[in-house]
Amino acid sequence: MTTESTGKPSPIAAAIGNTVEWFDFAVYGYFAESIGSAFFPQDSPTLQFLSAFGVFAAGYLMRPIGGLLLGPIGDLFGRRILLLLSVAIMGSCSLLIALLPTTDQIGPIAAVLLVLLRMIQGLSVGAEYSSSIAWSVETSPQQARGFLASVTAAGATVGFISGSLVATVIDHFIPITAMNAGGWRIPFVIGSLLSLLALMLRRSIQDSRPAGASRSIAGQWRQVMADWPAMLRLMGTVGVATAVFYAVGVYYVDEASRLDPSNASLYNGINTVVQIAGLGMALLAGRCADRFSPLPLVRRSLLISVVLMIPGLLILAKGGTIHFAIGQAMVLLPIFFYSGVTPLLHPLFFPGGSRCAAFSFSYSLVVAVIGGTAPLISTWLKDLRGWPNGLILYLLILAIPAFWAWSTGPRHLRFEEQD
Repeated sequence: MTTESTGKPSPIAAAIGNTVEWFDFAVYGYFAESIGSAFFPQDSPTLQFLSAFGVFAAGYLMRPIGGLLLGPIGDLFGRRILLLLSVAIMGSCSLLIALLPTTDQIGPIAAVLLVLLRMIQGLSVGAEYSSSIAWSVETSPQQARGFLASVTAAGATVGFISGSLVATVIDHFIPITAMNAGGWRIPFVIGSLLSLLALMLRRSIQDSRPAGASRSIAGQWRQVMADWPAMLRLMGTVGVATAVFYAVGVYYVDEASRLDPSNASLYNGINTVVQIAGLGMALLAGRCADRFSPLPLVRRSLLISVVLMIPGLLILAKGGTIHFAIGQAMVLLPIFFYSGVTPLLHPLFFPGGSRCAAFSFSYSLVVAVIGGTAPLISTWLKDLRGWPNGLILYLLILAIPAFWAWSTGPRHLRFEEQD
């Protein structure tokens, strides 16, 4: 049974936390070079760049820990408390990063503080996506549950697109010298304002607190460990989609721009258009999940994604803007559809009493491991091993646990808890 407050459901309030998270992801990656020069002054620009991305990776690796530390709060005290807490931490860290003195001003402690703030931010992100999806599924009317869950998940794509657009506008109007001198702070101020808006929207939302939670965080951790079969299944369903997004939506864009710098803006523009189209595909998938049985739908969408992925990647490998546009659309659009169905089903892998903790930890772990390594593995397969099509083999291997999970996991899904 679910205990609810007198508040109201709001898909926008749920989605905006994911928007803030991915807005931050996009702008940090875009301004990594300027951040590197401000906090890691070295003779080599390459080392500055790598140091800045090292900070990014540190925050990424904190996500599973955040799922374990913050996820139980959503189970013990209700989803609303966790949704408010996660976005408050994200916004506070963004504002502090925007105000942080550089290494030239206060010495090496500046870099230490940057790393610390990114790690704290990573903790909050570790519980944001899963808790917002769980809340959306638990509080939405049954006939619109799939669509509203897809809206919540689509907030991530909106944030990524918005961050890229804001970064492009800032980069166009602010010269590189001014950017290195402090222009990189602007998007973090914008991110903190978005977090404030999210707090205002979430203050009056309907709460959800399913029965069955333990009486302590330690008890919640024991329940999470007991849910390990369900966590393995969920990770199996997430890995391939995560790898596709990071490899094709991030790595291939950077790689194409590096090999053909004169068309770099065009590659980024194509990527943005495909992301926007993918947003529509995800919302369509959510609507379809309400009209049709979601389990056959998710299996078929996964199969179509894998089938189209092979020729799509082969076309991408040919190079050139036309091949890039066709290949990226063939690979990303089907996986966006698949990812629009899964938000309805993922929370149902776990009992309500341990849902936030188990969902947060398992989802954050697979995204940190697969998402954090996909660009590196793509580079290793292509440049070091000399396998230009090695990425296809890698993604096909990741698809195997997804097919396994959707074939064995459905009998464990807890549809009855939401009816």
